[in-house]
Amino acid sequence: MNIQELEPLVEVTHLRHLLDTQPSCLMRLGADGTILAANNAALSLIGVTSGAQVLGRDFSAWMPPDQRDRWTAFTTGVVRGYPASVECDISEPSGKRQPILFHGVPLTEHPDGVASMAVAARAISGQRQVEAAVIELEAQLRERDAERFTARARLAESESRQLELAGKVEALEASLGPPGICAEHDEEVRRLKADLEARDAALGAAEAARRAAEAKAAQALADLQQLEVALDGFAVRQKQMIAERAAERQRLEEMTEAAASRHELENAHAALAAAHASLTAEHGRLGRSLRQQVVHLEALAHGFPAAETGAGAHGAPGEVGTGGEEGLA
Repeated sequence: MNIQELEPLVEVTHLRHLLDTQPSCLMRLGADGTILAANNAALSLIGVTSGAQVLGRDFSAWMPPDQRDRWTAFTTGVVRGYPASVECDISEPSGKRQPILFHGVPLTEHPDGVASMAVAARAISGQRQVEAAVIELEAQLRERDAERFTARARLAESESRQLELAGKVEALEASLGPPGICAEHDEEVRRLKADLEARDAALGAAEAARRAAEAKAAQALADLQQLEVALDGFAVRQKQMIAERAAERQRLEEMTEAAASRHELENAHAALAAAHASLTAEHGRLGRSLRQQVVHLEALAHGFPAAETGAGAHGAPGEVGTGGEEGLA
């Protein structure tokens, strides 16, 4: 149906119902941040069930005190004609803060003449949780890389000392000759071999630590890859949300234009009503004049004197005088 064929009251009621049932949070705020209108989603966002609980109140009352200056700067800029966005928290009754992203556009030439803005809101707590998870996994990956580097350095040091000790043992054995010649020398060889075995054990432990660090690093890498896949999905959803936000902004602009069109339609309707009243009055005046002319012509046709009309006549305008009827009798 053409929008011009709708009755203004029906159209206004329909548009108001659409705004109230929108899944997105939509509000109309005054220049000072006073809530002038809010749909059901916006009421749910701030934890109320009825518009009577919020209408006429400053929206910053639901924000932490340390963010109200930022909110005031946002609303001041929007009312002056600059669409903008801002991120602020909403304080829940439990004291927990819920991060919200607000988008505002100015509403000019509103029918009620009040300077105001249209504000859309969207919760972004899920996005913050993903960002925090990314930061935590990156920190774990850096920590495991550091552990793996340390283990490799220890392993290299142990291998170097093992080679050095093995060289010393070989040199000592060559200088001492066959075992048993010198008990003191044999004791030194045993001590060196025991030291070499201890070094081998330490080297094995370092190798095990290196492998464990590499396993942790591989697990962290797998976690990071999984997170990258999740981030790719989040990026796709974010693009969709951006597109939806653009569509919401377009709908707001269209609703603003529709409101202006309704205002012009109401003015045209009032002008048509005034013209109709004027035509009705003119029609009545012409009808009375025509009836007077008919009476006058009938009187002339029957040879009666013309009846008096107007404010100076005896009787109602357009009626034949009583004197004419008596002459006929």
